[in-house]
Amino acid sequence: MKDLLSLLSSTLDDNAVGEISQQIEATPQQTRGAINAALPMLMGMMANNCQSKQGCESLANAVNRDHAGGGVLQQAQAFLRQGNIGGGEKILGHILGSRLGTAESQLAGQTGLQSGQTHKLLGFLAPIVLGALGQQAQAQGGATPSTIQNLLQGSLSSLMQGQGGQVGSQILGSLLGGQGGQGNGSGGLAAAGGKLLGGLFKK
Repeated sequence: MKDLLSLLSSTLDDNAVGEISQQIEATPQQTRGAINAALPMLMGMMANNCQSKQGCESLANAVNRDHAGGGVLQQAQAFLRQGNIGGGEKILGHILGSRLGTAESQLAGQTGLQSGQTHKLLGFLAPIVLGALGQQAQAQGGATPSTIQNLLQGSLSSLMQGQGGQVGSQILGSLLGGQGGQGNGSGGLAAAGGKLLGGLFKK
């Protein structure tokens, strides 16, 4: 069975990146770089939501309700080609809330895209991430808060070290540190992102 990152990697293959790049009107290289930065930011914010019992239960319920079994992964090309990010926008609203605009503009600034392009990119990625969580959770007996938390925990450190991970950790550190959470949001944002993630899963 593939782990979460392998599942995301196989779903977001060159064909998928090509579809997304056409939808957001960017080059495949720009799109791949933005995806590599966006994934740790998105999953880090999901992990941050899982710091509270209510937040983690809400995420697990959303996975069970709309993404059990990871249906979107089996039809990823069709989903991307359709270009409808309405569902993704709803997910982003729950995950990022008032920080969505900041996340989009920071991702744009780090990747050379425009905020409108990063908005659409995140709208595509959010359902795919939840679909991957749903498929992995189903294989482990269902999406419970602890299962979701463990899946995120097992992936984030690798994502932060991967290509684009430093950019993603900078954005994550800024989003969390700049909202009165852990960290102070000043200087060394990459280090701040790593520190914040370390605090998300204290055992």
